[in-house]
Amino acid sequence: MTTSTTSTTLNTTYQDIFKTENGKTYLSALPKLEKITSGQSFLYRQNGAPSMVIDIRLTNDIDAAYLQQSVYKSLQRYPYLTSQLVEKDANYYLSKNDRPLIVAETDQLRALGSDEVNQHLIDVTFSEKTIFIAYHHAIADGRGIMPFVETLLYYYLGYKSNTWPEIEHINLSDDTMSEDEMLEPLENLESQPISETNKMPDLNHRGYQLLETKGQDATKSSYRYEIVLDQESFMTYAKKHNATPAIAVAIIMAQAIQKAYPDFELPIVAHMASDLRLGVTNQNTFRNCVGSIALPVNQPIVDDEDFTAVATEFRNLIKQSKQISNLRANVNQMANLFEKLDSLPTIEAKQQMLSFFENILLNTFIISYSGQTKLGELEQYIDEMHTYMSGTNGLSIEMLAINGGISVDILQSFESDVYVKDFTDILAANNIDFKINDTVLFEVPNDKLSR
Repeated sequence: MTTSTTSTTLNTTYQDIFKTENGKTYLSALPKLEKITSGQSFLYRQNGAPSMVIDIRLTNDIDAAYLQQSVYKSLQRYPYLTSQLVEKDANYYLSKNDRPLIVAETDQLRALGSDEVNQHLIDVTFSEKTIFIAYHHAIADGRGIMPFVETLLYYYLGYKSNTWPEIEHINLSDDTMSEDEMLEPLENLESQPISETNKMPDLNHRGYQLLETKGQDATKSSYRYEIVLDQESFMTYAKKHNATPAIAVAIIMAQAIQKAYPDFELPIVAHMASDLRLGVTNQNTFRNCVGSIALPVNQPIVDDEDFTAVATEFRNLIKQSKQISNLRANVNQMANLFEKLDSLPTIEAKQQMLSFFENILLNTFIISYSGQTKLGELEQYIDEMHTYMSGTNGLSIEMLAINGGISVDILQSFESDVYVKDFTDILAANNIDFKINDTVLFEVPNDKLSR
């Protein structure tokens, strides 16, 4: 088959996505949902926003034809992920993208929104046994993108193994998509007066600053330390201490920091990503709908009782944050920010307003858990699954779980492995099995949106 014929075939198959019932629903709804609001903090970056990456390491080499077929089958269920962004009057809008989304074999990630990816906001590439799914945080958060990832893996591993288990929560290509999946989370909010509880977001909680981040320049590099926890032994430990997976990892990291530098004069604060969907009208949205809750550690953690006490306090704080009134106050903070942003007439003015996001440092660290991917017997073909992006200022932790393992990716803007060593020492001391991969110096590309 010639390259020309291959390209034509791929484009025809891609155009078929819009002829499905889901594709028609997407196209009919697009005029009502095209303005990007909730994800704007990732759009007005002077040098573009880095891709978020789902890194899936399989047991066998990737078959390009099956992967491409799986991408198109999955997009029949999630046609809104084919959108591109267009800029008009300093605002960004979703638009139908007639150019196909084509997978590529490469070990270099491609810039989202660029001509290299036909201006798409997601990209699928592969190298040897690894699939990379890159997506733009302006259009989706972890909860929004993971259903697509699960469907893609279901089809790809199904084609490869000729095994098609029934997995109730997996969306298949002909499953009906609801229009509210595509809607903006910040639409039709209950109006609230600006007050001390719903003014502009305060991101500068007083927390202990890691010594390695003091005086750090803006050209910082990104380092990734990959730890994979044995889920069984880790969950046994977490449950014993009244902790969820994310709470347990956060407290172990706090212990590691205390071990490295015991003379901390401020609380060690874990900024945990928090899903705000229960506080918005469009709760099924795939779009970015994430806030943050500050979880402070105010005491030394020296024994099991201390660990359990902190875990219980974290649970209480998270429970409070999920009360509808608190969720709505958090959502209205975001809405107020974006309302002010929308009032500015130029991209340059909006970039200036959001410039604090460029190098913001949340003391002491950030943690996000994207949940567990469940693929039944197909999981045996997946070795590891990671998620990350470069450009972190300070220290952040990204977590994913699959096939009996919980990946803990520690992302740093400094090279020191002091916290990683202390973290793994604590795991070993508590009989939690794990493996650690080689340190990775990495950089994911920034988007190439028109600005």
